[in-house]
Amino acid sequence: MNAIKSASFGSVSRSTLRTEDLLSAFADELEFQVQRNADAWCGDEDRATRDRLLHLVWEAREVDPDDEHASYIVNELSDVLQEFAPDYAYFGAHCGNGADFGFWLSEDMEQDFDGLKVADTSEVPDDYSGEVLHVNDHGNATLYACDAGKLTEVWAVV
Repeated sequence: MNAIKSASFGSVSRSTLRTEDLLSAFADELEFQVQRNADAWCGDEDRATRDRLLHLVWEAREVDPDDEHASYIVNELSDVLQEFAPDYAYFGAHCGNGADFGFWLSEDMEQDFDGLKVADTSEVPDDYSGEVLHVNDHGNATLYACDAGKLTEVWAVV
């Protein structure tokens, strides 16, 4: 199976906690993530995963928002979207705004990170392989995958 492409950081739904709005926004985001990862689900077993996710999108669009099952579907969508979160990130409510749902960098990211942390990418040894976290003097962070000193950006948060 091909690697799953992670979502981008940012909001998926803002300024609302209404079940119908969350169902719509989360279903749209899940459908987008499934479609952009279509190549990853070519095998029979992988197609079953894709079909399960698209069925969840269908359920979210068909359920009556006032039905008690609707909040269950919102939670299930949230759990599934977590699988698309970038490394060291989560899908859920923003820590500073409980009505802003999206993909956010974990507040404990720097403590949880066990790779090489640098203030300048020139500090990365030529023979280093692993994760590299570059945090500049403004607090902007970039995560790199490094193979023998060659850096490939995984994500950046400005």
